[in-house]
Amino acid sequence: MINLRLNEERLRALASLAVDQALALGDVAVSATARIGGGMRFTVAQGTADKALRDLTQSVVVTVYQQGRMGTASTSSLEETAIRRAAAEAVATSGRVAVDPDAGLADPATLAHDTPLPELASPSGLSVAELSALAFEMDAAACGCAILPGIATRVAEAGVASSDGRVALATSAGFCRSFSFSNHGLWAMVKAEKDGQSAIDVAQSTERRFQSLDSVEMVAQKAVERAVAQLGARSLATQRASILFDARIASALLGDVVGALGGVAQFRRTSLFQDSLGTQIAPDHIDLLEDPFLPFGLASGAYDREGVAGQQRAVIEAGVVRGYFLDSRAARRLSMRSTGNADGPWNLRFISRAPAGDRAALCARMGRGLLVTQFNGGATDPVTGNWTRAAGGFWVEDGVPTFPVSGITVGGNLRDMIGGIVTIGSDLYRQGAFQTGSILIHDLQIGGAP
Repeated sequence: MINLRLNEERLRALASLAVDQALALGDVAVSATARIGGGMRFTVAQGTADKALRDLTQSVVVTVYQQGRMGTASTSSLEETAIRRAAAEAVATSGRVAVDPDAGLADPATLAHDTPLPELASPSGLSVAELSALAFEMDAAACGCAILPGIATRVAEAGVASSDGRVALATSAGFCRSFSFSNHGLWAMVKAEKDGQSAIDVAQSTERRFQSLDSVEMVAQKAVERAVAQLGARSLATQRASILFDARIASALLGDVVGALGGVAQFRRTSLFQDSLGTQIAPDHIDLLEDPFLPFGLASGAYDREGVAGQQRAVIEAGVVRGYFLDSRAARRLSMRSTGNADGPWNLRFISRAPAGDRAALCARMGRGLLVTQFNGGATDPVTGNWTRAAGGFWVEDGVPTFPVSGITVGGNLRDMIGGIVTIGSDLYRQGAFQTGSILIHDLQIGGAP
């Protein structure tokens, strides 16, 4: 069990101290963040303890704005003398950098003084011995999974992690709030071998509440099944075909969309969806919904690192762009207001109003094509939208996956891909801030054997 020695009230006092100290040194605007956290992490492989890590972290970061110049300093000590020193260093540094007229604290009208804070903290209450036992239990579960004759499996890593933290933010605009949070996870990585071939895959579960994690048996079983399913993989002939992106990796497409709708890409004019507010970029059955206030959401919160309130909104509605992801600096560059996304997007759901079903139903709907379950590298050109990934998965015939595939690439133009989404499955999978089901797109390029 992690014991965080400072409560939120004390962290708020330390952040406020940093602000007051900087204000006493000059005509400046100030933001200060005080943070404390701790966690435990255990990994096991083939019945042997691999790593055991227990860590405690703490810091105060002071940012000063002085006539368009920004200076930052930090300290890992929470002693008052160290905080005063960091504040003085931030003030001194701010006088030595170039002027940025758009740098500065958030607009006071956007601050989340009384925005309700969703529940984020749920300490596991487990001891070191109990967490360690869970790691060994998952390793044993993976080793004990039933497999076909002639196939050998080995647990590369089975792990468990649990952490808790507290953060306080104070600014010279009169903002001062804090919150506590928890993060917990289980994972298993398994290697399968048969006839000289090998494959490796992973399964994981991440939650803010330990009791909401998948069972160790479920995580172990998924890792084994995924690794074994890849054995005997072969390449494909180069061709164009329908592609179904499994929900586990479909968030990569969503990540590119979010990047293109981000403030930096927009004000630098490096976005394939440049100046796209009010523009149709996806079919009219597609929505991208943002919600900062989900209880225990992995990307939930009342405000971002600038103190700006998040908001429930449709970023894409019926295929039309309704908003960007902006911090204060980007918003000023674009003559807009911050959307409270200085830390990135809040909880996002990428969904379709079109009939879908789970992955099996989408395979049946696709009929013939490629089910992609892995990305192994690649790139997206943020300006042109040219998109290529090394990939692996399964070839689908008559609506059923028939054999595993590796050593191929899939590619297209992201603008055309998003505009050509047939549907998004009901098999929603959450990866950090992103939640999406499997995504079906027709007529993409597969690069394989000549």
